[in-house]
Amino acid sequence: MTRQDSEKLLAGHPDDRNSVGKMIDLLDALSGCVVKGASNGALAKGLELSPSTVTVMMKTLINKGWARKDEVTGHFHPTAKMGQIFGNVLAEIDKAERHIAEIKHNFTRN
Repeated sequence: MTRQDSEKLLAGHPDDRNSVGKMIDLLDALSGCVVKGASNGALAKGLELSPSTVTVMMKTLINKGWARKDEVTGHFHPTAKMGQIFGNVLAEIDKAERHIAEIKHNFTRN
């Protein structure tokens, strides 16, 4: 990714409203609804999407294990998969740091 691409993403470039961008926005919104969840209508309104679009997107997230629906309230909640992704990122960083430390050690041995 170029610096220009990164700047576009950070600036909320209009291209980010494609299907993938909408799904990421939905995941981001859902991540703030761990305890109480969020209704289909609230997500649709907050993301400026139609309720039917949110329904289809939430079905995908549920099928992929990223969300669950509370059958009592009808609200959607994120699952632990969001946290697992963050854990995977940290594990990769730790692995890279160990590798770098090993390289440094090999350069400083007499």
